[in-house]
Amino acid sequence: MILEWDMDDYAHAGKRLHRDADYLYDQQRYATASHLYGLSAECSIKAFITQQPGQQKVPYKHIPELVDDAKRLVNGRRGSHLLNVISSPDFMSGWQIGNRYWDNRYFSQQQCKEFKHSANRALRCLGVV
Repeated sequence: MILEWDMDDYAHAGKRLHRDADYLYDQQRYATASHLYGLSAECSIKAFITQQPGQQKVPYKHIPELVDDAKRLVNGRRGSHLLNVISSPDFMSGWQIGNRYWDNRYFSQQQCKEFKHSANRALRCLGVV
């Protein structure tokens, strides 16, 4: 029997979402690219949470609430790199899960570029980029 959480591979999902966001960014599709960069960053954080000893359940939350949980749950040498990234005040600043419903006029290349940078930094902590 395959359990639902057995299929979750946050590290590879984060990489896939980032790659797709990069494609959309290059096509100047900033709204969807922004959303996917946020999901990529979330996957990176969730991958770290699943690596914590005794941690079996990943919080069903999104950025920014997920960041607060990660600061509490993630530790260790590898985790310290992620904690440094997500503790930056500009980490995914302004991103929220509900942005997928916003009109295109609310997205800019500069904001998308900042989301891209944050997501890339989080993904690099996993070593899968």
